[in-house]
Amino acid sequence: MNVNALRLLLLLVWSLCLHASPEGTMKLVWEDNFEGKELDPKKWNAYGVVKVVDGQLSLEATPGDKPMFWRGSGVNTNGKFKTGGFGYVEASILFTKSRDHSGGFSIGNEDMGKPAARMNFGGGGDGAGLGLYIVNDERGRSLSPNENPVPKDSYSKKFHKFGFAWTAIDYRWYVDGRLVQKMVQPPTTKPMAISFGHSVGGEAGFTKNFPDPTKGPEPMRVDWVKVYQ
Repeated sequence: MNVNALRLLLLLVWSLCLHASPEGTMKLVWEDNFEGKELDPKKWNAYGVVKVVDGQLSLEATPGDKPMFWRGSGVNTNGKFKTGGFGYVEASILFTKSRDHSGGFSIGNEDMGKPAARMNFGGGGDGAGLGLYIVNDERGRSLSPNENPVPKDSYSKKFHKFGFAWTAIDYRWYVDGRLVQKMVQPPTTKPMAISFGHSVGGEAGFTKNFPDPTKGPEPMRVDWVKVYQ
């Protein structure tokens, strides 16, 4: 093999390693595929209206006290499950399409004392943002079109995989197995808890903007979540 061919091979291997999600080198330690009729109370805390529909977690938006006002919902594993050490958390999510609504997926230390971290994905419609929180120093940004592996409007049309990895040297965000962001920050060895949320602005728009005006805002859906360490 000549030098140029070897360089191309090494470049290909490096590229595959860069974009592959890290679960292949870890063991599955916790998961929820939402196969029961109700949310498992041994795994999750819940607020608002949360359902299990067709094997998926459904985070609903429900009418508030005033016309056009809606209440959000969410779940978390605080006090029920926390990771141990470094690892990788991934979930299959269908974000919302309606305006003034946003879905969220995050992991973070419960006490947020030093050294603490929180990683998240959030958004709906044609985009998803991402952020890293170190103690009270918020750092993050949205994916640019060139970085985003998901076609426009696809977040609300099909499920995509979103993942977080944290190591002794950095934090990483993955979308559909592709590394989309890496930040070198002081590591946290504290356990991480998981949360999902459907956030609704107080006045969430007219019903004509919802996919089905007779039903109101569509829910955020989670097909599964897995933890590897």
